[in-house]
Amino acid sequence: MRFVSRKNVGAVPSVDYEQSRSQIKNGDVLMYRGRSLESKIIRWITGSAYSHAGLVARWNDRLMVMEAVGKGVVVTPISQNVRGYHGRVEWFTSTEEIPDDQRLQMVEFAQRELGKEYNLWSAVFLGIRVIFQKNVETKDKLRREKRLFCSHYVAQTYNAIGRDLKMGVGDRFMSPGDIAVSSRLKRIGILRKTKKPRTKSSRDAIFPNGTPASKPPGDESTPASF
Repeated sequence: MRFVSRKNVGAVPSVDYEQSRSQIKNGDVLMYRGRSLESKIIRWITGSAYSHAGLVARWNDRLMVMEAVGKGVVVTPISQNVRGYHGRVEWFTSTEEIPDDQRLQMVEFAQRELGKEYNLWSAVFLGIRVIFQKNVETKDKLRREKRLFCSHYVAQTYNAIGRDLKMGVGDRFMSPGDIAVSSRLKRIGILRKTKKPRTKSSRDAIFPNGTPASKPPGDESTPASF
């Protein structure tokens, strides 16, 4: 099996999302390390610490992530990802200075891909090639595809401004691990959502020492759902 280098894996600081919002730029990359069985399988197949990748975009005062997931190429608020993702969301940025106009060009290219279908079979075939150490496509010509998977989407967006995240590997054969260890990217930290302090409710005022020993009928707590 081909294992990617773990250059960008290991001890990494936590970064407060709210305090870092102003520093996160168009074209920055978010790498995901999920705890689900599916994420663990992806990491095992690719020999990487990461299972998913997405691209940052600023939409007015909102920070969004554009990503290719099971339901297709979509855009999601980063705050929602950081708060609800079962795993780690890590922030990467370019090691080189990218002018603002080129960063905007990346966003515009990525936006044109929104709504395309997820390329499940290409992701599967990539995993098979990695497991059996089959040769991958080395030509890195930029081309528009009808279907995309996560790391392909990120890689081709960088390719759109002439920045190849991994020489000698076509965008269609880039894994999340290849994105993470690219010499063109550096990891800043794990994005964390600061928990707001709990405010006193009327219930706290009635029971200042906590919940009463016996609850009234119909007051049984239920699991939270989303």
